Amino acid sequence: MQPSLPQPGLFAKGIGEHFHVEFTLSVEPGDDSQTLEQVRQAIGQARRAATWLPGPNVTWGFAPELWRRFQPGGIPSSARAFSGLRGKDDSSAPATQFDIWAWCSGRSSDSVAVTAADITAALAPVADLSQQLAAFTAPDSRDPTGFIDGTENPLPDEAYDVALFPAGTPGEGGSMVLIQKWVHNLADFNRLPQPEQEGVIGRTKELSIQLPAESMPDTSHVSRNTVTDAAGNERHIHRRNTPFIEADSAGTLFIGATNDPDLMDTMLARMFGTSGDDLIDDLIRFSTPVTGSYYFVPSMSALTAVFGSLADDD
Repeated sequence: MQPSLPQPGLFAKGIGEHFHVEFTLSVEPGDDSQTLEQVRQAIGQARRAATWLPGPNVTWGFAPELWRRFQPGGIPSSARAFSGLRGKDDSSAPATQFDIWAWCSGRSSDSVAVTAADITAALAPVADLSQQLAAFTAPDSRDPTGFIDGTENPLPDEAYDVALFPAGTPGEGGSMVLIQKWVHNLADFNRLPQPEQEGVIGRTKELSIQLPAESMPDTSHVSRNTVTDAAGNERHIHRRNTPFIEADSAGTLFIGATNDPDLMDTMLARMFGTSGDDLIDDLIRFSTPVTGSYYFVPSMSALTAVFGSLADDD
């Protein structure tokens, strides 16, 4: 039996252009096997339409309940839709849970945009486009605030360990991924002197060095996102954030992959002041999430089992 290899786009680095499309089903599969088959065939056709040489990587994600319809028993019981979060001081992380996510990542903006358009056309009979977002990765991974994003991201071997469900378990080789579009208030953030900006983030701006303990605010983004286990070891998720700049806004599409959705929820609770210590991440003063969906990103073998080979024509 071949191993359940992950979708490569979830871990591929050094790629500068991204295009995300998220969809809501326009037909309801429910218990109607004929409708579910219609959705399955449309997704299979979309996968084939998105595959061309030398085309971009395409990473596919599905709302947990939708994947359970496709492959019962092929997803962990911990996988669930994003329910959102109401934080302190009127802050919130809204839930917009869409059904399908396709992330096109490549080396040219035209190739990822064309691929996303092909996916959208193929899915049109069964799904409506709910969100599309052109994004990028700066050469030194800086986001629109000017800070380097992902400095403490786990190295590839650990990234697999923290992101993927292990062999022999439901959903092996797959991952739960939280997608949130965060819009930054750059005008207010850029008015802060650089030392204050660094206090918000918890790292230096130029070299991304973590502030020393005596200078680290309890409400910095680093402090609120640091979760440790009973032995004091820091727990990680795998981040693949992609910044964006639109005509009237700029921000970051947060992409967090984990094999423990409870850890992701703990991080959000710490950010929004609902973890029990009443502290709120200072970054929330300058950045607001406007969408939120959990997707199950199945392994390559699971994609083939459900939707057929990329060479299939039916």
